[in-house]
Amino acid sequence: MAIEMSSPWIVGPVGAVAGAALAWIATEYKTRKTYRNVILLLAKSADDFAGMGQVEKALSIYDQILKDVPRLEPAVRGEVRFRQALSYYGQSFEGARETNLRRAVGAFEEAIRLFKAEKHPVEHAQAKNGLGMSLVRLSERDGERSLEAREGERRLQKEQNLRRAIGAFEEALKLYSAEARAQERAQTENNLGDSYLLLSQIEEKDEEAAKDLKKAIGAYEEALAFRTPEGHPEDYAETENSLGRARMALARLEEGEMREAHLEKAVSSFKATLEVRTSKAHPEERAETLTLLGQALVLESEPEVSGSEIQWADRKGLEMAIEAYEEALTVRTRDTHPQEYAETKNLLGRALVILSGPASGPEDAANLKRAVGAFEEALAVRTPEASPEAYAETQNNLGIAYRNLSKLEDREDNLERSILAYEEALRARSGGPKRAGERGKGGLEVVAGEERAGEEGVEKNLSALVG
Repeated sequence: MAIEMSSPWIVGPVGAVAGAALAWIATEYKTRKTYRNVILLLAKSADDFAGMGQVEKALSIYDQILKDVPRLEPAVRGEVRFRQALSYYGQSFEGARETNLRRAVGAFEEAIRLFKAEKHPVEHAQAKNGLGMSLVRLSERDGERSLEAREGERRLQKEQNLRRAIGAFEEALKLYSAEARAQERAQTENNLGDSYLLLSQIEEKDEEAAKDLKKAIGAYEEALAFRTPEGHPEDYAETENSLGRARMALARLEEGEMREAHLEKAVSSFKATLEVRTSKAHPEERAETLTLLGQALVLESEPEVSGSEIQWADRKGLEMAIEAYEEALTVRTRDTHPQEYAETKNLLGRALVILSGPASGPEDAANLKRAVGAFEEALAVRTPEASPEAYAETQNNLGIAYRNLSKLEDREDNLERSILAYEEALRARSGGPKRAGERGKGGLEVVAGEERAGEEGVEKNLSALVG
């Protein structure tokens, strides 16, 4: 009968005896099979410590093995370094994120060198996948920094990490395909899709972003060949949700029938995700998908402008989007998820402004007032100090809502409120540059074919009111 290291009777004493065991191995390393088994047993104990949240203990055991045992066989050292890398990766979620991720990258890279692809194809592929995941998270870290003086350098670093991750995932996929490892292949395809989706957000040219998004869609579709709602429901939902994001992002870069087709598919992906992400089993994930569904429905329903003719929005799609946002807000509350709450409130207000259409009657006025309320609730979280870009976006949207409302009631007061909101947006935008990597996150596309948000758009809206 095999001994399971997860047993509390085994795990407890392991830390105390690890040093003695390693000292014995150091003198008896010629009996390779024996010491290999003991080392792997110790490594398994470290895994169990990591699984219980005691990552520092796990890492100390890995360090002891690597330091105290001479001439480890390459495959054994590769196994230890791989497990150590996984612990560093896990530790990056708790603290010292960048330091732990860089340590994980180094450990995975050594494991890759030690696990020769021809002798250990699966282990080599697993290390490649781990390397790719660490690089993707490092790229996200690069994207969080926003000092102007080093913006270009950080964007370049983010791009380099993503391209290295893509290369690692692609090499892992070749090995998984050869070894018929379906679920590992599916996870790696999903990771590859995520990498291309992130890369598309920092491309400077729309053509390059579109290429990345098409590759992301292809990778997600490959993953769905193995991730089914019956066999792997949560993995299936993860991939469908990401596929919907990629399709919606691509739709923003297309026009006409291609745009409509991508949006229709995005809506289908989000709806498929919601079949799995129920309010009882996955409330937070469901709220995320509902918010994305709302965005796709709004994009589908926006008014189209041709010359002086305006085809007003599809009310049914907008009403469905509003319902989706409102359901999401039952989970995304200000107390529990303030940033997500503010994002969804801002999107809700946007949908209500578009639903008000040409602003011609009491129902439109009621929708605009609801929009004003939603924007003001978002601004309780989106402050100019904490998030100036998001603050400016919402202030600009608030200005549009007040301006449209001025057509129906209290013209002078609402115009004055509109001007104040636009001025606040300008003040926030003048405080610093827009960060790189914000593709697809712009402000409200004003109804009736007016200017997009952004500093130039705000200035034009403001001048139209006072000029």
